[in-house]
Amino acid sequence: MQVKTQSIQAVCPICNSISDRVHSNYQRSLLDVSWGNYQVCLKLSTRKLFCSNSNCERRIFTQRLPKIAAPWARRTERLNIQLIKVGLAQGGLPGSRLTQHLGVKISRQTLLRLVMKMPLPSHPVPKILGVDDWAYRKRHTYGTILVDLETRQPIDLLSDRTATTLAEWLQEHPGVEIISKDRAKAYKEGASRGCPEAIQIADRFHLLQNLAQMLEVVLNQHRTLLKNVEDETNNCPIIEDQKVAQPISSNQKLSNLP
Repeated sequence: MQVKTQSIQAVCPICNSISDRVHSNYQRSLLDVSWGNYQVCLKLSTRKLFCSNSNCERRIFTQRLPKIAAPWARRTERLNIQLIKVGLAQGGLPGSRLTQHLGVKISRQTLLRLVMKMPLPSHPVPKILGVDDWAYRKRHTYGTILVDLETRQPIDLLSDRTATTLAEWLQEHPGVEIISKDRAKAYKEGASRGCPEAIQIADRFHLLQNLAQMLEVVLNQHRTLLKNVEDETNNCPIIEDQKVAQPISSNQKLSNLP
């Protein structure tokens, strides 16, 4: 599809001077949103202009089209938005397979690069902050994840799980009232140094995890006693409607086999 710009004037990207002195025309090829199952490519004719500011370091500049495509881009902005949504929903390889059915051929690496170029969303300082570790590489490298427990949204990832790093983040983001964390000494120290006025609580997951671990230790110490209780319970006769059902031992079960 052949299209061209209509505006005669353009703004220099360096000094923001307006110019209408045309130097030459050139053509760009832009991949656009598909039409049905058909791939659409725009052959865009635009201009190069002389900068009207004699002190500007850019003597000749190309006409910018920020709402259509970035400089040197080969895809339109609306196509990039569509591809980013696919990448966020599907990931690299599944997203690449899906775009083929949408009339756009794109590799998984390009799809992931588009997602990674997105600016990070800004979050207000949470009142209730969740602190926990997470693995860059399991059993090798760990960091710290910070979560707004009211919105249940991750807000930041710290490079390690030391007290100093957590304390610095809390000092740079004042306003946290409650800090929910596990029982690690580093997080306790970091929270006390970075936000001493905040209330520190142990999160429910780690409390249940610690309880389960202690129960397992205690029950393992009484394994023989628990086994005897189980055997006595299994050997008790069952009385129902004046009928008695007597449990059969494992030896009797084996002897009755053909």
